[in-house]
Amino acid sequence: MSFKAAASDFDGTIYRNEKISDDDIAAVRAWRAAGNKFGIVTGRAFIMLEPLLKLFGLETDFNICCNGAAIYDGDGRIIFQAELEPKLLLDIMNEPCALPTFHFAFEAADEVFCARVQGNSWVLREEKRWNFPVTIVDDTQVPTISKPINQLALDFSSPDEALIAADMLNAKFGDKIRAQKNTHSLDIVPAGVNKAQGVENLLQLMNWRDAKVFVIGDESNDLPMIKNFGGYTVSTAKDFVKREATAVFDSVGDMLNNFRDA
Repeated sequence: MSFKAAASDFDGTIYRNEKISDDDIAAVRAWRAAGNKFGIVTGRAFIMLEPLLKLFGLETDFNICCNGAAIYDGDGRIIFQAELEPKLLLDIMNEPCALPTFHFAFEAADEVFCARVQGNSWVLREEKRWNFPVTIVDDTQVPTISKPINQLALDFSSPDEALIAADMLNAKFGDKIRAQKNTHSLDIVPAGVNKAQGVENLLQLMNWRDAKVFVIGDESNDLPMIKNFGGYTVSTAKDFVKREATAVFDSVGDMLNNFRDA
């Protein structure tokens, strides 16, 4: 039986002004009650996403995290992960363009390891607020991290600085990684990983190849899936995202309500 699967970006798309609206929650519930699937596709690690899903009571059938490098089923079990080569981590840390970052956050399936953390780091703010596991390491410990690292996240003072670092790291290590700006952050995943491929992997893993797919996002790291699936964006997105979208909706709930019975 064919059905519909909707994948929404989190920050700036369904999570805006530090909340998920009641209307969006109601639309997700109605979408799923109609026999469709709904999940989040985000640059966040799952342990940074899960507390917010629980806080707002947003139930999902899947979550694609770390820009596609880690995929979880509806029960929070990891069903796919891509790993950055351990030897690359220190090389990236020592690149001049990466040095201004407020942290190097090594994101594994159930833990975040953080090196060279400065006071302005968003990881420290998020850890205090949501109490997820963060382990502080020094440079000598980075090569000894035993867990697969799905994503390396950096944090800069401006989006322009993050974009410059992304371009330089891709030019040097592009055969092994993909660095992409996410507002003022820089997310680094294994080469070939992005949100579009994450959705494709989900459809294959869950045997949902017959599903009609709807995706929605608002930032540059959402563009691969928006382009691949003829996706949508929200009215608060920047113009360069709107130009690539099939249509613009005021909210995720509006998109779901528009297509639920179509």
